[in-house]
Amino acid sequence: MENALRKNPKISKFVVCSDIGGDCQGGDRLSNLPEPIIHHIFSFLETIDVVRASAVSRRWRYFWLSIPYLNFNIHNIWSNLLERWSLEKINEKFKDFVNWVLLSQNGSINIQRFLLSCFNCVDDYTLYRWLSAVAQRNVQVLDLDIISEEPIKLPRCLVTCESLVSLKLDFGNREHQGVLNLPTCAGFSQLKSLDLQHVEVLDYNLFRKFLSSCPLLENLYMKECFFRDFKILDISTTSLKYLTIDEFLLSEPKGLRSCEVICESLEALKLHFGWGIDKCVLKPPPTSVGFSRLKSLDLKHVEFLDHSLFLKLISSSPFLENLIMDSCLFPDLRILDISSASLKSLTLDRIEFGGDELGSYKLKIACPNLVSFNFFALLLPDITLEGLNSLQNAFVFLEDIGEHMEDIEICHRLSKILNGLCGVKVLKLSCTLYEILNASLEEGSYFSASFNNLKSLILCVTMAEWTVLLIIRLLNCSPNLEALTIYFDAVISTPKFVHLLDTVSPTHLFYHKSHLYTRSLIFLNCHQACFQLIQ
Repeated sequence: MENALRKNPKISKFVVCSDIGGDCQGGDRLSNLPEPIIHHIFSFLETIDVVRASAVSRRWRYFWLSIPYLNFNIHNIWSNLLERWSLEKINEKFKDFVNWVLLSQNGSINIQRFLLSCFNCVDDYTLYRWLSAVAQRNVQVLDLDIISEEPIKLPRCLVTCESLVSLKLDFGNREHQGVLNLPTCAGFSQLKSLDLQHVEVLDYNLFRKFLSSCPLLENLYMKECFFRDFKILDISTTSLKYLTIDEFLLSEPKGLRSCEVICESLEALKLHFGWGIDKCVLKPPPTSVGFSRLKSLDLKHVEFLDHSLFLKLISSSPFLENLIMDSCLFPDLRILDISSASLKSLTLDRIEFGGDELGSYKLKIACPNLVSFNFFALLLPDITLEGLNSLQNAFVFLEDIGEHMEDIEICHRLSKILNGLCGVKVLKLSCTLYEILNASLEEGSYFSASFNNLKSLILCVTMAEWTVLLIIRLLNCSPNLEALTIYFDAVISTPKFVHLLDTVSPTHLFYHKSHLYTRSLIFLNCHQACFQLIQ
């Protein structure tokens, strides 16, 4: 085995000059570094490469025997695996190598990090022997990426390991989730970070007990997990600071449809649920008093059955700085009021109001310290922006205008948005309303303000005569503009475009023809402007 491992080493011998301009000597600078620093450098390598490095230097000959970072990945340990051996043979050789390293190393040295990516076969207790070995050596960080034919149960020796501070379990992919049999005994007394990916959990009560047995848990991350027959996912702990549920898989017909979170110590909450039209109801338990420390809230496919819950959620988060809502549903709401003195970044993406498809809902935003605002919608709603004196960056994306609304109403709504954004430094507009926007700017009664602070303007348009006039009007409203970026979908005549923009004065002007696949850069003189054409 040892001879096989030393074939084709990936690391060649270092021969480094002792100083700049000096003569090269037989030693190397890396070997002369303190051992903890060498350990840290080698921690970025897989264990097979650390073993191979033993052939590079005499000092490194037995270095791998004491390194506290172990990384075993069956997919990378040999090249062109399937050309020489079957999958069963590869698995056996991999197990032999891991056993050899664990048995050869100094057992008195604590393992700071143990990463393992492998297969677990039926009636094979090798995995549990490895976990027992690393638990006895006081492992601190454990990362298991395992494809298993049978449910995996965390052994008692690992559960009661008092040195373990970080645990990651990845048992498959989006199509397959490995079953995790949760321990029945208490443990994980020092665990601070728990990462579950592609894991299927069967017992609701054991899951709650599992979380409650981690008194120091600060970070809980769950991605594409599967909670069979769970009606409610109840997350309740006093120590948790960061909670992420990402792309939850909903089981039909008895899958998770409700989530209760009661973690008053939370600083960041991310809930991404469902596929397509599926949404998970978010509601606090009766004992919830809000999130007094919350700074970041990111919600996707979340439904609020009671809009007062959302208002309470915002009002009870005095330190909330970042709010993202994507495809969230307010079934009984027509006016959404977001008022927060602490909010600095706000993103609203396709908010739904009781199946309203006509854009008849109203949105009010009153956040005096807001710096960044991103808004995406299918249709143009009635938006009121109040006191956004700190706003610097804004992005407004509207997919369609529809035929249900009068032009006057469209101009009125769009002008309200522009008037509310007139103090920004960076403005991005991408919508189908440019012809109406052109009319709004032409009619002073709709839009009379100027973008005096605007430094960068980014537009995505369909080329037409009125589009050029619109761009010129926007430029006339932006006396201090320095950069203009324009994305066109249609082929245009470059000389004609330059002629129409002959009077503009931004320092940098860009436009992009997105239908082309080749890229070139052409510089044209347009008075004092630097005109860049990206094809």
